[in-house]
Amino acid sequence: MKTSDILRAAAVLLAAVIPSMASAVEPCAVDTASRAVIADPTLTVGVRADRILPTNHFVRGSNERGRKLSSAFTPVVEFTVRNAPGTRYGRWYPSARQGIGAGLQLATPSGILGTPALLYAVQSARIASLSPRLSLDYEWNFGAAMGWKTLDHDAPDYDRNIDGVGTSVTAYINLGLYLRYRLSPSLQLFAGAEVTHYSNGNTGDPNPGINMLGARIGASYTLGTPTPIGRANWSDFEPGMAYDIMAYGAWRKWGFRPYQESPIEDAEETHLVPGRFAVAGFSISPAYRFNPILSAGLSIDGQYDEGANLGGRYVETTPVDNPKFYRTKFSDRISLGIAAHAELRMSLFAINIGLGHSILAPGGDDLRGWYNTFALKTFVTDRLFLLTGYKLYRFNVPGNLMLGAGFRL
Repeated sequence: MKTSDILRAAAVLLAAVIPSMASAVEPCAVDTASRAVIADPTLTVGVRADRILPTNHFVRGSNERGRKLSSAFTPVVEFTVRNAPGTRYGRWYPSARQGIGAGLQLATPSGILGTPALLYAVQSARIASLSPRLSLDYEWNFGAAMGWKTLDHDAPDYDRNIDGVGTSVTAYINLGLYLRYRLSPSLQLFAGAEVTHYSNGNTGDPNPGINMLGARIGASYTLGTPTPIGRANWSDFEPGMAYDIMAYGAWRKWGFRPYQESPIEDAEETHLVPGRFAVAGFSISPAYRFNPILSAGLSIDGQYDEGANLGGRYVETTPVDNPKFYRTKFSDRISLGIAAHAELRMSLFAINIGLGHSILAPGGDDLRGWYNTFALKTFVTDRLFLLTGYKLYRFNVPGNLMLGAGFRL
């Protein structure tokens, strides 16, 4: 694995994996009656069988073997803990679990995608108790997949149309719903449906994304004597405003269409701008916390993108495989927008979804219009959190990663 790929994996995992066991940094959440911070260390093993969805030309057969990718198989192992019942998080989120997981992604036909290893943060909780032994749970995973097979971008015969993932390291996102049956206080069996997404976040090219739909079965075993799961107690929660201030950075690829003003047949063909471009942004986000789980509000979002609107400054006398561009102005690279946000929090993690529109983007269409944000906040303390997210433009145009930190006032 190249050094740049290792650094890319570290950046993705920084906000997802390291803080997963960090509930011990919040001593203020511990009642005087108990010094325990975590409870019920649990080992889970499982296996996922997936159908690879035909969402891009590579999966449908435009690859170096000319074969359709159909199915995948993924063994996983996870280690999780609960917040102790004597803690504030234990009262607010009594069934929540968080920890780390690892797995191996296998796909058929073999040899086309490689065999990437998965390393991820995991968080789960009970949705409903269906009987004394049976419950409906959810779980999400977020981390990195390392070891995808990619083609040599510097080879003379390189063809991006048959390159599948673009980078050897991608983000890994998974969401599942499960029926969980308790055979004994310590041993549980589960089965359910999942959706999985792999993407390099537009940090490399190509970035078609790999999407899967499947099912997972497995078993969980709690070490020691399990702590009973009680009902949520929000009596010490006070609804009110919270104010998040966030800053992030990333890198991304840009494309351009050199012939878009021409009537020739390949006018819509996209070519790559050489190199990667820096992205930096901030968000000021006041929100009303209705309860420990749900909050909503508005945000002011600003971003600087080094490569924005560069495509419109292509020097037409230069070849498209070694293009030159006129220098853009600072105003071409900045934008400011207002977005509505909804946030779901469960213990250390909060998932935030936003929909916004630019109010200032003087440089051109690249940063104008609607945008969507999807972000994971990992709370290291009550107020400090790490941010990992992704920005999408006009609902379908790839944007950029959001890797940073924030502070809650």
